[in-house]
Amino acid sequence: MFTKDLQPFKIVEDEGFKNFVHLLNPSYKIPNRHTLSKVSIPALYQKCLIETKEMIATEAISGCITTDCWTSRNNAGYIAITFHFIDNNFLLKSVLLSCHEFSDSHTSQNLSQKIKSIIQEWNLENKIIFAVSDNASNIQLALKILQIKHFGCFAHTLNLIVQGALALESDLLDKIKTIVTFFRKSTSANKKFQIYQTSNGVKVPIKLLQDVSTRWNSSLYMLDRFVVLEDCIRGTLGLLDNSPPGLTSSEWKIIKELVLVLRPFEEATKAVSGNNYITASMVIVIAQGLINVCDQLLKQNYTSRTNAVINKLLNGMKERNRWGNIENSKTLARCTFLDPRFKDVPLSQSIQQTTKTDIIQLTAAIISSESLEEQQIPNTSAATETATENKSGFLIWCTIDTQVAQMKLTGTNTSTSIIEVQRYLEDSLQQRNTVALKWWQENKHNYPYLSQLARKHLFKMPNIPNSKLASIRKWIEPHNISVTAGKKFQIDQHAKSLLHEKRLNKSLFMKHQHP
Repeated sequence: MFTKDLQPFKIVEDEGFKNFVHLLNPSYKIPNRHTLSKVSIPALYQKCLIETKEMIATEAISGCITTDCWTSRNNAGYIAITFHFIDNNFLLKSVLLSCHEFSDSHTSQNLSQKIKSIIQEWNLENKIIFAVSDNASNIQLALKILQIKHFGCFAHTLNLIVQGALALESDLLDKIKTIVTFFRKSTSANKKFQIYQTSNGVKVPIKLLQDVSTRWNSSLYMLDRFVVLEDCIRGTLGLLDNSPPGLTSSEWKIIKELVLVLRPFEEATKAVSGNNYITASMVIVIAQGLINVCDQLLKQNYTSRTNAVINKLLNGMKERNRWGNIENSKTLARCTFLDPRFKDVPLSQSIQQTTKTDIIQLTAAIISSESLEEQQIPNTSAATETATENKSGFLIWCTIDTQVAQMKLTGTNTSTSIIEVQRYLEDSLQQRNTVALKWWQENKHNYPYLSQLARKHLFKMPNIPNSKLASIRKWIEPHNISVTAGKKFQIDQHAKSLLHEKRLNKSLFMKHQHP
């Protein structure tokens, strides 16, 4: 209750709660809030911390981190870091490493020192392959100082591209927002709007949706709902006095076209925003798919204003500092190659060969490492056999041992890896709805070395707005926070005691390790 729902400790002193517990178990004595905050919670935190560190030490071959910095509404700075990896059973795991108040200036030097201290505390120095964050220059430079490869949040980049394109139609969007605001704020207008819907056969009237500046998807949802209610909007505006100006026929045509243009980008955002499956292997595929869709949209008979938006989207995606260089990322190419749904199909011919060679070399390194470990392990069975030979003078396993030894000498680490990689490529591609990690779990015996490589290089690209870091913010803000459209969360005044820095980190850590 105190860690899962972050309830205030003072609840144990409320009469209603006491009566409720007494009805459940009259003999149970409720501990006081000081015992909970100073004994029970710290003990549980230490237990959870030790278990989590042991899990990372034994099961995390490698992983990526997500980091985010922000300033709350009461002007307090915070930093949070999560670690994402694949465990021994090919399951995605995410661990909240830290969420602390960060009162220092958010300079790259200060951020790098803080991130480094957290990484060292968790013994992750040699396990982090890359880091995901927003595209702020200070965090990018901080990661560069730490020599950690940085990937900007793919969904955040997508958001910037779409918002830049929609800026071309800012006047039209403002006009629509004005109409939406009018119906949402005016009680009489909203009532007539509902009556008009009912009169036209709508059983349950629906409301217009307002745009949210930080989420481009909300612009699509606003436009889509606007198109659905076109007849009702036109009819109701005609019946009202002092209503805002309506849309012209050409403007209605544009927003209908924009809905079709933006739909693939919404699908891409949802695809890369999943928390329960790998997404890094989808980045190249989605980037190519969106460019191809835009090329196809330009061939449609759309208005010149809609085509201008499409061209702006294309130019945004092709810029070098955004998507122009995605396929040349060795990390993303490896992820795509190791995804049984895609393999080398999405890669260009030159990247295909380069990535295949890279995978073969990495696989050979794994084979070499295992061979070295086997050589260092004492062969107790051979010692036993030697003793048997000494006693009897004959060894029944001599012939087969000699043959096996000769066979091992004929295959090098590289040739073995080439064979395994080629078998993997010749195996049929899996359906797009296949769970890639589950497939590797089921086929790890068929590909004993490649499966290890997959555990190391397949990742999800955490989407900052939808990751654990986003959910953390709502527990920190002292006021109402918009969580999703139409829903709000409010922290009880008593719960603010949880926001003490030490309690905050412990409570959030346990909440997210045991959701």
